[in-house]
Amino acid sequence: MFSFMKRLFGGGTTTKVSSDPFSRDTLASDEIRTAPPARQYPPMVLQRDEILDANTRIVGYRFAGRLPDGGRPAGAEETIDLLASHNVADFAQRRMALIPTAADDWFAHDHRSLVGPNTIFLLAPPAVSTQEAWADAANQIRASGAGVAVALGGLTDDQMMAVAGQVNHVLIDFTSYSLVNFEAAINKLKGLVPGVGLIVDNVSRWAEFRYCIAHGARYCLGPFTREADEAQQDQEISQSRLVLIDMLNQLRKEADLQDVAEVAKRDPGVVVKIIGMANSPMAGLNQPVTSVDQAILMLGRNQLYRWLAIGMFRAGNTSPRDEVLLELALARGRFLEVLSQDKHSKLECDEFFLLGLLSLLDSLLGVPMAKVVDKINLSPALKDVLLTSGGPLGRYLLLAIAVEKGHADNVARLAETLAYPLEAVEAASAEAIGWADEAVRMTG
Repeated sequence: MFSFMKRLFGGGTTTKVSSDPFSRDTLASDEIRTAPPARQYPPMVLQRDEILDANTRIVGYRFAGRLPDGGRPAGAEETIDLLASHNVADFAQRRMALIPTAADDWFAHDHRSLVGPNTIFLLAPPAVSTQEAWADAANQIRASGAGVAVALGGLTDDQMMAVAGQVNHVLIDFTSYSLVNFEAAINKLKGLVPGVGLIVDNVSRWAEFRYCIAHGARYCLGPFTREADEAQQDQEISQSRLVLIDMLNQLRKEADLQDVAEVAKRDPGVVVKIIGMANSPMAGLNQPVTSVDQAILMLGRNQLYRWLAIGMFRAGNTSPRDEVLLELALARGRFLEVLSQDKHSKLECDEFFLLGLLSLLDSLLGVPMAKVVDKINLSPALKDVLLTSGGPLGRYLLLAIAVEKGHADNVARLAETLAYPLEAVEAASAEAIGWADEAVRMTG
């Protein structure tokens, strides 16, 4: 069987960067890892917490440097250099970069390398004795072109009114309130700071996300993004997704493309999508196609596999949440594939990417992982790790999850067990996030 990754992404690596994340010009992961940014500090883990807006889109990340020793926050200077090495200012050209800091740290260190159009500094709440200095820092931040956010907890009404003119956003910890008190706090905030953007932190379930948005939240953060939606639990896998899974299985078994086309014909929706794929500008075909048989032949295995993998997240009765899970799954798969390339064969790297992609299907579909695995033709090793997080691939999946959650201790421990330097883990993570973002946008 030829390479799954070659079918999905075009295979091959060069040192040229392409605007198409699926093309053959994708930057080689060896180049990414062998030339990490120079640092003057001990290795750190960059914690990235995705931020979702009211339309259920990942609009940015909260960034924080963590030290492997206990997961303690890195110092201000170390964090600035770490974020600068990850080109956060470039990231903030298109997405939000929420960066915690303090007024004293703003004055003591140069933050200009982090400022982009969508950079927001989350200033620690001012004490009464430092309120004037806090206001000076906030004004300087706004003058630099960045935005200012402040956490509601610990602020009196008078203090909130005093800083109202300097803040663009207010962050509220959802776990600090009962539902009644949460609503009261929001209503009071609207009166004190009209028009301010509300960011809710520590949202743990999709139901909580919907509740916060319904009560005026503009953005939410928390572990809910990778969790199954309770409203979709115990549902059957849709016919469209079953057909796509069967088509993927056929391709993995090297079936003839004509046989793959016959599988597609079981679902009219899949037929329409595949014909649409073939006629999209990205496919680059010279003339339009009108039948699924012709579309599959014209697309070929490479492009077909790519579209089918993404199609599993976009088939059936999709919701905006599915796009979030697609981006997270692509980033997880890419992280595992990039990290594993210099120690594993191409076939094994194929399995690593597929592992990351499939590891969130249970959350997407709202069914137990055992039911998902039962439908797909997988190797015993992949089945083992998806069902039990065990086997030789288990530590890799646990490392990917630890990186996503910013658990610096676990990242350091698992990276050492797998014999990867933290710099390599960090580089693979940063590359995967950018790549997944580009892939989702280009295939939307």
